[in-house]
Amino acid sequence: MPLAPDGAQEIERYLAARRARRGPVAPADPLVWCGAGRLRPYTGAGFAQGFRALCEAAGIRTLAGKAPRVHDLRHSCAVQALLRWYHAGADVQAKLPLLATYLGHISIASTAYYLHFLAPVALAASVRFAQRYGALVVPLTGREGVL
Repeated sequence: MPLAPDGAQEIERYLAARRARRGPVAPADPLVWCGAGRLRPYTGAGFAQGFRALCEAAGIRTLAGKAPRVHDLRHSCAVQALLRWYHAGADVQAKLPLLATYLGHISIASTAYYLHFLAPVALAASVRFAQRYGALVVPLTGREGVL
């Protein structure tokens, strides 16, 4: 689940701009860093604070009216992966361990936290079920259970 082509292209443009300014571009150098002078990668808390400030400045809000959290990006990434797999006809259950590994989880149980009920995922799962097993589902006539 690496970056989409347009995301990878943007990072390449960013690195080209760094090279043009004689900035650090070695693989071990952080992509983004804090402070001036010595390259120190952001801590998790520092990155979250900067992300929050960026969202505030840009006026980006969740549906609930709050600034998004970095953790929300992980959730979005996991849900979008599920949707891509459903739409591609992939074996979603077989791919869940890949998603867990990508997110840095030890097991898919931890990954399940990100995959709670969402309408687009439920719809994709329902469509998949109907395509495979719809012929087995018999509509009720209204007389079931009547003696």
